[in-house]
Amino acid sequence: MNKLLDANAPRWRSTAVAGLALGLGALGALSVASSDFAFQWQPVPANVPARDALALTVGLLEMVAAVSLVLPRLRTAGSWLAAALLVGWTVLHVPAVARHPASIADWLGMAETAAMASAALMLAAGQAGIAAATAIRRGGMLVFGLCAIVFGLAHFAYADFTASMIPAWLPQRVALARFTGAAHALAGAAIALGVRRTLAAALEALMMASFVVLVHLPRVIAHPDSRMEWTMLCVALTLAASAALVATVSSRHPRRGQAHAPGEPAGILARR
Repeated sequence: MNKLLDANAPRWRSTAVAGLALGLGALGALSVASSDFAFQWQPVPANVPARDALALTVGLLEMVAAVSLVLPRLRTAGSWLAAALLVGWTVLHVPAVARHPASIADWLGMAETAAMASAALMLAAGQAGIAAATAIRRGGMLVFGLCAIVFGLAHFAYADFTASMIPAWLPQRVALARFTGAAHALAGAAIALGVRRTLAAALEALMMASFVVLVHLPRVIAHPDSRMEWTMLCVALTLAASAALVATVSSRHPRRGQAHAPGEPAGILARR
């Protein structure tokens, strides 16, 4: 898997970045169209002053970040903007987790945003080739891995709800919900601990992409007027792209004792 990703690094990286841009940009477009924040992923209190204007501004910034991500000359700036926005999403979940530390649902909300934020931060640091890129990579891998473990716990804690979202034509939906929960948890542990990290992140990305195609896209087609369904589709796409970025970052990181090529920045995703 490492050799496959290394051999096709620009293609995999471009695909992952495009997915991140599409998901984040679509979420921004939903905020602009509704003058509201994303359901549950951006839990801004209702009493915040000028909330509608703030939601519109954040939505526009998300769209700017998305456009910048797909333009090579602006990708570094776009990745930092995306990272800042996603870190902000994560911070919004801290009060709920602090109030209900035993609630997996509250941890799940923070984990989903933290997973996206960690991938965007690793991308930004690597694009910029900053000295702290390696430290950011290590921290980002740990955070993403822990987030995936939370995804797995949520599948077990809410197995019936998860099963209800699986297409009816698939058999043993509760068992599938638990199986995918175990897959999340195992992939997360491998990513956090550095055990076959590239393979684990690639499989996590593939599984998340299957959720986009098999679960969320059909639900949007069935309910095209539902902003919640569109939001879940965009979040699922952004998470899948984030996992793919983690796989790409992992495969491009020099192994212990392996030096960078002369003149090559030490960043994980040095600009090409």
